[in-house]
Amino acid sequence: MTARDIYKELRLRGYQYSGLFRGLQSASISGIKGHIVWKNNWVTFMDTMLQMRIIGYDTRDLYVPTSIQKLVINPKLHTSRVQNSVTGAEDTTAKDKQLPIQIYKQLDTFVAGGIEIRGLKATQIFRRKLTQDAVVEEHVFVAHCDRGKISLSEAIRITAQLVLEDYGIIKINVLEMVEDVDDVALQLLSSSLLVEAFGDVPLIQTNITVLASQNRFDLTNLPPNISIGDLNKPSVSEKVLIVAGFNLLTKQQSSLERLLPFIRDGGYLLTREKCDINNYTKYLEQYELNIVLEKHTDTEIIVLLKKIIFIEKRIVVHINNDNFNWLEDLKLLVSGENKLKKNNRIIIVGEKDFECGLLGFINCLRKEPGGEFIRGVLIQDEKAPEFSLQDPLYMQQLQKDMVINVLRSNKTWGSYRHLRLAQLNTELVPTAHIRQMICGDLSTFRWIENSQSIESCREDLVRVVYSSLNFKDVMLATGKLFNQALAQGRLFQYIPLGLEYVGFDANGQRVMGLNTNCITNVVVKDKNLSWKIPDTWTFEAAATVPCVYSTVYLALYIYGKMKKGDKVLIHSGTGGIGQAAIHLALKEGCEVFTTVGTSDKRKFIKKNFPTISDKHIGNSRDTSFEQMIMQETNGRGVNIVLNSLAEEKLIASIHCLAQNGRFLEIGKFDLNSNNPLDVSIFRKGISFYGVLLDNMFTSDHKYKSQLCEMMTNGLKNGTIKPLNAKIFAKTEIEEAFRYMASGRHIGKIIISIPEVDKPLDNPVLAYRRYYCLKNKSYIILGGLGGFGLELTDWLIFRGARNIVLISRTGIKNGYQRMKVRLWKSYGVNVLIMQNINVADYKDCEYLLRTAERGAPVDAIFNLGVILKDNILENQTAATFAETFQSKARATQTLDKLSRQICPKLRHFVVFSSVSCGRGNAGQTNYGMANSIMERICEKRVEEGLPGLAIQWGAVGDVGLVADMQEENKELIIGGTLQQRISSCLNELDKFLIYGRPIVSSMVVAEKKAGSSGLSSLVETVANILDIKDWKVISQNTYLAELGVDSMMTVEIKQTLERDFDIFLTTQEIRNLTFAKLNKLTNDNVSSNANANGNANVNGNANVSDDNTLNNKKPNVVETNAINLLIGIVKDKDFILESCLNLSTKKQESTTEVFLIPGIDGSATIFNYLIPNIKFSTTFLHYTTIDIDAVDIISEATDHLINHVLLKLENGKDFVMVGYSFGSIIAIELTRKLETMNFKGRLILIDGAPEQIQALYRHSVSNSNNTDLQIVVLTNIMEIYSPGSSEKILIQLKKCQTWEEKYNIFAKQFLATNKSLSALNLKKLCITIYKYLSAVQQYNPSTLSSIKSSITLLRSTQLLQIPMMEEDYGLQKVTQNAVKVYCIEGTHITIMRNKKIASAINGEPLFAN
Repeated sequence: MTARDIYKELRLRGYQYSGLFRGLQSASISGIKGHIVWKNNWVTFMDTMLQMRIIGYDTRDLYVPTSIQKLVINPKLHTSRVQNSVTGAEDTTAKDKQLPIQIYKQLDTFVAGGIEIRGLKATQIFRRKLTQDAVVEEHVFVAHCDRGKISLSEAIRITAQLVLEDYGIIKINVLEMVEDVDDVALQLLSSSLLVEAFGDVPLIQTNITVLASQNRFDLTNLPPNISIGDLNKPSVSEKVLIVAGFNLLTKQQSSLERLLPFIRDGGYLLTREKCDINNYTKYLEQYELNIVLEKHTDTEIIVLLKKIIFIEKRIVVHINNDNFNWLEDLKLLVSGENKLKKNNRIIIVGEKDFECGLLGFINCLRKEPGGEFIRGVLIQDEKAPEFSLQDPLYMQQLQKDMVINVLRSNKTWGSYRHLRLAQLNTELVPTAHIRQMICGDLSTFRWIENSQSIESCREDLVRVVYSSLNFKDVMLATGKLFNQALAQGRLFQYIPLGLEYVGFDANGQRVMGLNTNCITNVVVKDKNLSWKIPDTWTFEAAATVPCVYSTVYLALYIYGKMKKGDKVLIHSGTGGIGQAAIHLALKEGCEVFTTVGTSDKRKFIKKNFPTISDKHIGNSRDTSFEQMIMQETNGRGVNIVLNSLAEEKLIASIHCLAQNGRFLEIGKFDLNSNNPLDVSIFRKGISFYGVLLDNMFTSDHKYKSQLCEMMTNGLKNGTIKPLNAKIFAKTEIEEAFRYMASGRHIGKIIISIPEVDKPLDNPVLAYRRYYCLKNKSYIILGGLGGFGLELTDWLIFRGARNIVLISRTGIKNGYQRMKVRLWKSYGVNVLIMQNINVADYKDCEYLLRTAERGAPVDAIFNLGVILKDNILENQTAATFAETFQSKARATQTLDKLSRQICPKLRHFVVFSSVSCGRGNAGQTNYGMANSIMERICEKRVEEGLPGLAIQWGAVGDVGLVADMQEENKELIIGGTLQQRISSCLNELDKFLIYGRPIVSSMVVAEKKAGSSGLSSLVETVANILDIKDWKVISQNTYLAELGVDSMMTVEIKQTLERDFDIFLTTQEIRNLTFAKLNKLTNDNVSSNANANGNANVNGNANVSDDNTLNNKKPNVVETNAINLLIGIVKDKDFILESCLNLSTKKQESTTEVFLIPGIDGSATIFNYLIPNIKFSTTFLHYTTIDIDAVDIISEATDHLINHVLLKLENGKDFVMVGYSFGSIIAIELTRKLETMNFKGRLILIDGAPEQIQALYRHSVSNSNNTDLQIVVLTNIMEIYSPGSSEKILIQLKKCQTWEEKYNIFAKQFLATNKSLSALNLKKLCITIYKYLSAVQQYNPSTLSSIKSSITLLRSTQLLQIPMMEEDYGLQKVTQNAVKVYCIEGTHITIMRNKKIASAINGEPLFAN
């Protein structure tokens, strides 16, 4: 493998190496030898050696080295080997020299140069969770004027896409009128829904003005791109593309007539009508409008109308898939030589072929020069008349001047639109198991569909009635014990939970048994580890037996050789294993000692095992039991120790052994941590056994049959007795794990699987999951490409065991060879077929019959791609034909032949592209080929056959785009980010389940002005031309002379329009010089300044910061960053009590949520969250009216902790949620709770101590209290009455005391504002002043670190403060992990994001 292959694989595992740390130059596919570059740096060289060791492991998890047994560095030998490693005869630079590295797996040693490393241990760590939110949609035909019923959000989304398709612009201006009679909430405004719809489209930026009465809407809840205008004096700086309103066709015409002048030529009118109006004729004629869209919601009719554009000339071009004779004629039309006028149109028609690729072709062509003239007609109705401009059916539709016009049966016109796919919900499935989505997070347990019903023989299946929890399950789930997958390989990476079950087998027999993954409704029976349940036992009783008694028999009898008269120490005697061990030891006639952790457990032992004296019961929480044993045995010790304690208590337990004693270790912590053991203790002749019951699940374990026989006999003779148990329902998995983790249980914890009064074979509610079938085959075209290799890998881990890979070239690099070798080691049959032309009928038939002979074909994936990008002007029939070959032609042939040869085919999947669905300049051939594949899949689904086309955006990590990028830079391509391959595969899993024929997945990049990331127009153009230093170029050289080609011209044109609002023709771009670009830059800055000024006059809130500063008067206090911490609060927002119970959809009672607001004390900020919180919730507020308070933060914490403690009675866990400034209070409350041994989670919403302090320093230039008092009062005045602080500023500066300043402020404030009472105003001002004053002295670094993990939810639109760390410095606050998630919104609007409630509920934010 080359360096590129190696670091691609490491990147997929989560390692991000760069610079000197990318030292591996090659590695064998076995991972045992390679070459490292020596760069005169010992640290990076040794780190690279460790990388070589990691690359040899079969894993995709993230591991870090944690210990080395032996390290040898021989500088003299190293220098000698460096000098002998000259790579070329003329190479004299040491930095270019390569040294071989060799790994000796049997010796656990690896050597490179003069360095030897032995006994490397690596530990798995958690990867930071990805924060990619893919926009996942289906691409579906939508009729335009059928008045079909859809949701309001879908109707607005369709509207947005129709408008965008018509106008290929980036910045969309919208005006919406909301009159006093219009009863509508802010979130249901068309404007709010348009913001959401446009947000899912790359690059699009919206500027929306809502005309409404003053105070109609709460300004703090407005999205940043929506501003409020005066309803009585409407004005905008320029005409808008969309005008929206309510009942504009049924109200008096004055409303409609007021809005129409604001629409630009060809713009749109959107109205939401309550009444059912059938005749729009008078409006269409009177106002020159065409109906574009008519849809019904539950309560409204959504009508979209477009201003008529009069078309002078239409030129028709017919296209088809079979030949490209039409291409040259079309090239001439769009080349510009025809001098088409603005009101001319080129009508591209596809008819008599449902599979016509017109849609993708037009989407791409519209992005190219001349694309504005293009309109498309796709006739999918076989009975429709032949297209003609004289036919009213077509002419009436063309007069609407829509870009895409699709005709279906019954003269139904429509188009294909992207509609959001709903999140997958739980469904009834035959079999499912419990799975933890994020290791270490107990709130992420989910019931997930499994493959037992399709993989296993029916006679081996058991319908589970109860499963049980064991301590190993808790250790794995809490992240204290990792699955040993590193040595075993990825086939063992899944962590199964549950080791035992009881239920009915296929014969109706009541059975109990051991296996892995038993928290499920159906389990596979291991005949050697299953037993019949005694007739007198209940299922509940039986569920307590298999694991504990099997462990005890294995430990005490098979390893410990327990016999009558032995002295036995059994730790944790009230646990399941402890009780079973005591029972068997007493029955055998042994003298038993035990330990417990609480007085209640001591009482339990004395009650249930009265023969054990009090002197024989020790404390398991410390090492005092050692003294007890020695005293009670006269210093001799015990014969057997059954140990489950760790660290120093384990050592103390070994000291308790007598001569020739047996130590039976059932704990996992010390074994996995490889904790040291003093070998001198073995001088007593003791034996040490690791008792690992899970090793029994291997078929050839030597004690398996002996253990089975012991259990059988114990059941028959009544030796085995059931234990007491606590039962949890299958919906209470998290509670069960938390209860066991708390150590409060006595006996067993069991899970009831079936629902009450439901049959055992009843389906269970679970999340669907795609699985492959081991006895079927899977064909992947392009299977040796980047995405193909990852897809194949994914299919194998979903169960595929017969893989057929199609590749033009076959294996051509070490990485491919390594992957194939690895798959074969799993037992997978891998067939690689090269030199196969799947588009050829005979070759395709040979492929399918070959695969079918090996195993029936279950799925076909076509990932084939050949790119021949160029603008249409430079395309040829040959470039179209070549691009069609691997996509359109191959898919057509596969479609025809698979119907005959593969009768059991479940999935027919093709990989399309967003270039087809949304368009991309230079890819008309590629877009058309993909569109043909999409039509094929659509037709297959209509006919009841499998079909799935996926429009992928740019894919990261692997594939075409990843191969073009260097190292770890994140590319933005057409407004989209590269979607991580792991995210792609997660979405693929859902797509295979959804059953929709055409779907789309992409990640939209954050939208910001000037998204090129460069500071000037000149730099932007130079970057496109790949000119490193444009200053050395003659300023008067034309771009055409610098080698600008047609593709570069298109990219420059789009970038100028998108980022700089500069619109030029392609010829004008070719004639540009850098001197002209500089002039354009200056002109653009001037025009922007003027535009900002005009917008301000017209009431548009979108004013630039620079303009604001230039117009600022000397005595006016700037509205600064502190205002971001303070919202407009009213009397209703104040709460009198310090602690208030909130009404949530409470589902369980073991957790209490505490909500702590921002510095303004507003409770209503949480209104959007509260209905979605599933726990009992309490609101805490910390407002004050004490101006003399000394340590306000400490005082507030001391006051609130008493209320918190009352809520945490009965052992509840806490979730402390602090918003904004409230994060400081949340941290301090958590610190106090931890000192009292309470456990919980800390969630901070866009707030942290360092962030608040930075905000304070950024806003307050001086740190004295006088300045702070003035800043607080003037800013509060500005928030409520903008511009009014100027009147009081001079007076405030003359005052000496807080009381004087406040009285002047309050008099002015209360004279103009009635929203706050005098008392609440004073409370607000004192609270803000005192807490901001306390921020200066608050220093968390002087306090002890908290132990709880912290989840920080940051807003995507960051506060305007100096650069901060990603986690806002929170790593300095806690000893634990800080998880950071970016949530869409501002500091205020983030509180309306549903992911906040999900985080509080402990649900995964960005998981599958």
